[in-house]
Amino acid sequence: MTRAIQQSMAMGLFFLATATPSSGLDRHEQRSVYASVGREARIASYGAPDAACKGGPRPQIEIAERPSYGTLVEKPVRIIAERSSVPRRDHPCVGKFIDAIAIYYRPTPGFRGSDRLRLRVRFDDTMLEEEILVSVR
Repeated sequence: MTRAIQQSMAMGLFFLATATPSSGLDRHEQRSVYASVGREARIASYGAPDAACKGGPRPQIEIAERPSYGTLVEKPVRIIAERSSVPRRDHPCVGKFIDAIAIYYRPTPGFRGSDRLRLRVRFDDTMLEEEILVSVR
């Protein structure tokens, strides 16, 4: 698998908040990402911009289950919004740069294999629980 494909698979979810209330339903998802031995890899990104695509409320990220063979680091990033949790697929921020929080996975030196972690990401009135399976090659 090429590096460009690996990077696009590790982009994560993007939550785009609007002034309208959300459905109130929690989301539970599972996904797989790839990381390279000895290298930090971005495994998730979360953003909630306002309707003008500017900084919105920062999501609260809780580590529900830590990885066994690595550590997690949180960093601010600027990303292109690709998916929306609101019913409208024509959200004004889709396809635009937004400010977000990224989670990076750092494998233990020399580790090669599979690892797993769970995150709980809370926005104003929505919670996402995400299980992330990491393959370190």
